Amino acid sequence: MASLREEQVARRAGIMVRLQSIVILLLLVWLSEEYNNNQYLQGWAAKYLGGLGFLLGGGLAVVYAGMLTVVYLTAPVRLVKGSETEKEEIVVVVPETRRRNA
Repeated sequence: MASLREEQVARRAGIMVRLQSIVILLLLVWLSEEYNNNQYLQGWAAKYLGGLGFLLGGGLAVVYAGMLTVVYLTAPVRLVKGSETEKEEIVVVVPETRRRNA
């Protein structure tokens, strides 16, 4: 019973992480659009962010989207327990054959 509850909690947490990642990506896209169309934001970024202002032009959103692509499209790594790595070997016992004296 406890393992089922733990699986449900883990599944819900995974869904929440994915939703939050999408929301963050959409906010970064919105920020880059705002930066590209707002002179005052560009001036503020040039004054206070210095050379990092170019990231607001879409670079940060692209990097984040690339990281999400790598994280969510790669195959999940499964943890292997020590007892599962040791495979049971089947031992076949063959009865001794009788030697015939010729």
